[in-house]
Amino acid sequence: MGIALFYLKKTIGMILMPIPLTLLAMCLALLLMKKCPKFAKLLLFCGILLLGLTSWNPVADRLIATVEHGYHIFDTQQAVDVIVVLGSGHQNLPNTPAVMQLGRSAIYRLEEGIRILNANPTAQLFVSGFGGHAQKMRDAAIELGVKAQRIKIFPKPKDTEEEANSMKPYLEGKNAALVTEASHLKRASIFFEQAGIKIIPAPAMYLGSEKSDWQIDATAAYKSQRAFYEWLGRTWQWIKG
Repeated sequence: MGIALFYLKKTIGMILMPIPLTLLAMCLALLLMKKCPKFAKLLLFCGILLLGLTSWNPVADRLIATVEHGYHIFDTQQAVDVIVVLGSGHQNLPNTPAVMQLGRSAIYRLEEGIRILNANPTAQLFVSGFGGHAQKMRDAAIELGVKAQRIKIFPKPKDTEEEANSMKPYLEGKNAALVTEASHLKRASIFFEQAGIKIIPAPAMYLGSEKSDWQIDATAAYKSQRAFYEWLGRTWQWIKG
C-alpha cells in the first residue's frame, strides 16, 4: 500500500469515528441553521444523541461486545513455534525505558506475547509496527527479559494486511499464536488466513464488561470508537474480498 493511500485510509477512518462525526454534524447544523433550520436542528439533535449514547457505558459495552466475542484466553499448554505480536502505538520519550513508551494496547499485547513465549522455550517472538514501533517493541521485550536472539522485527508493514504478507515466508509450516486486542483479532485472523498462515488466536486485552455502570465518560467513548473502527475495517476487508 502506498503511503498516500495509507494516510488517506487513516484520515477517512478518523472522520467516521463517533466524536468526529458528532463535531461534523454540529458544524453542518450551524452552517445550515438559517437556510434549513429544521434540518439543522435535526442534525444537531443527532450529533448530541450520538455523542451521548456512544459515551454511555451500557451502550458502549454492547457495541464493543459485537467485535470482542468468540475468543478465549490463550492456553499455554498449546505448543507454538512463533508468537506474533501485532503493532500498536508508542510515544518517543528521550531517556525513558522503551516499555514506558508503549501505548496501553501495545503493552498489553507485548505482555501476553511474553507470557506465551515463556511457556515455549524454543519459540520466537515476532514484533511489527510502522514508524519505529517494531524496534520499540523489541527494546521493550528485551527490557522485560526476552533474549535478543529470540526476537525478529518487521518494521516496514503499515497495516495488518501487510504484516500478514510480510511474515508469510517465515510462518509457513509453523504453529503461530497471533496476539492482538480481542476487538482486532477477528479481522487480523482473516488477513493471516488469507495469506495462507495457520494461526491460534490469542486475545491480549478486552475492553467490554458484562456488568456496565451507568456513567458517561471517556472510557465508554473509547470502547465505542474501537467498535466503529473494527466495523469500518471489516467492511473494507469485505469489499476487498
